[in-house]
Amino acid sequence: MSGMAETRRNLRAKLSLALGFRMIFLVASALFVCDDLLNAQCPNNEQTKVFNASHGTGFFFYKFLGENSFRYFLDGKKFSFNDKDDPGRTFAFIDDMAYELILEDKADFASYIKGSKPIDILRAQAKYEQDYYKKLVPSIVITDYGTPSNKSAESTSDRLFYLWKKENPPGMEAATQYLVSILVKDRVVLLSIMLTKATASESDVFSQLQKYTGSFALLTSEQCSKALAKSTAP
Repeated sequence: MSGMAETRRNLRAKLSLALGFRMIFLVASALFVCDDLLNAQCPNNEQTKVFNASHGTGFFFYKFLGENSFRYFLDGKKFSFNDKDDPGRTFAFIDDMAYELILEDKADFASYIKGSKPIDILRAQAKYEQDYYKKLVPSIVITDYGTPSNKSAESTSDRLFYLWKKENPPGMEAATQYLVSILVKDRVVLLSIMLTKATASESDVFSQLQKYTGSFALLTSEQCSKALAKSTAP
């Protein structure tokens, strides 16, 4: 009898162990599937969706880069895209200004990077771009504004921005361009702003920049999912 009881105990123990492994497998599988679904809600296709602001004027831009997806806001009444004149580049026109969002990998300007802090990387990217334009037009005028925020330049926050502008030298046709950058993981997100009409001024640019930097934020998977289900701005 004792042998049969021992056998039953062994069978129950093995059964409990098997059920335990099965539960662990099911839980792990559920977490894996859930993680896949969350990631799927933020596609990594570099596409952009644009939505009208729910109140007042302006537009929200959603950029899909997987876990590094983000959104930002630009104010204005009239909006249009133009990606036909220069294939591979997309310009957003809002009222009297043109915008281009550019993504650059740290590897593109690695030789310029002298430190590991966000400000070091943003300065390096700005210097890299400025040197490029200086080679094209040696007399071009560069104005470096640095970090347009109240935060210390030594901050490790991802919300640190860097601003500069380039202008053609006096006597040449005006082509002023403002460039503001932010570090997102291992990429620099660069927003270019150009005035398209004489009615726009530098104060308009700085007002727009304040809205842009104040609204910039990484997206959660839930926000990505909702954005993908919504209709874009006309």
